[in-house]
Amino acid sequence: MYELTPQRQQQLRAFTAELFVELPRADQRRWASTYLEGLLTTPGKKTLRRMAQALGASVSASQSLHQFVNASPWEWGPVRDHLARWILRQAPADSLVIDMAYLRKRGSQSCGVHARYIPGQGVGSCQLGVAAMLAGRQYIAPADWALHLPTAWIEDEAGRARTRVPVSACARTTGRQALDLVDAQDHAATAALPVVANLADADEIASLVMGLSLRGREFVLAVPPTVLVQTERGATLRAGRLWEANQRVRDESPESAADWLTPPAMATAMVRLALPQGTSPALQLMTVRPAGGGRRPQLWLSNIRDRRRMYLLSGRLDDSARLLKGLEADFGLADFEGRSYPGWHHYMTLVSAACAWSQVSHVYESV
Repeated sequence: MYELTPQRQQQLRAFTAELFVELPRADQRRWASTYLEGLLTTPGKKTLRRMAQALGASVSASQSLHQFVNASPWEWGPVRDHLARWILRQAPADSLVIDMAYLRKRGSQSCGVHARYIPGQGVGSCQLGVAAMLAGRQYIAPADWALHLPTAWIEDEAGRARTRVPVSACARTTGRQALDLVDAQDHAATAALPVVANLADADEIASLVMGLSLRGREFVLAVPPTVLVQTERGATLRAGRLWEANQRVRDESPESAADWLTPPAMATAMVRLALPQGTSPALQLMTVRPAGGGRRPQLWLSNIRDRRRMYLLSGRLDDSARLLKGLEADFGLADFEGRSYPGWHHYMTLVSAACAWSQVSHVYESV
């Protein structure tokens, strides 16, 4: 819970006015400010009733907050653009991070809900959010989102109508959605930022590598051990083979044995993706064995040659994992009570703004 002093409250309202300046009605801008205050100051679950009570608002306030998020027709794109520019004005970023948020849901009526494997939890029912975050020296903050809609949702006309999915929302893989988020942040302040991404999907690695390469972007991508790569000697093997015992690798694929197969704490090798068609750019495969050996080695692919810089950037995914947990625990990431596509995007915009304020607004103290 965030404590708002009178000075902080005034600064928050100025921040809200800047983000929501394009909302056409004064009551929309007022409820946007109220909603942000509720997300920041309400302890525990961020239900509309609890936020209204925490703010000392009237009983009808929860209905107005619901109306603002779920029914009020405002565009979230311009708000997120203002948010990203505000973040970068307060503190420079060193990377654009793309990560996945698995939002557990009961029932099947909320937009985009489907059964899938949730890392660390097994198969479950969830919404899948693809998050774009700006990261700097002392902060990481969400700036943009995409809601993944499986094919079954795209083809369900009744479900689309019920949850108000726009006609423009078509079938997009998570890799394609990640590239859309990168493109949305392609302005003067972010175009040169390296992209650090974790899609947790081996099938999307190739499209992301090729898409980012075509855009001239530097990148560091977390990859599963099953991704196929080609070594400089022409051997094709799984990326995870880097950490297998030397003798076993030599027995099964003698030509792939190289001096980097002896497992230190960190190892790198120049590889290309093994593609059915086309040629992958040359990439650096980095593998890091966690201290103690209790966890699986972590693997990344990058077009960055500087090993130290690549390793430091890979740590941004640890930052994003902590941020997603914090968003759920402190800002109600998983507490959205609506079911519609616009409502989901409105809510994620407000959660992102509240988080960014708490992460970055300390710079006001020195102003």
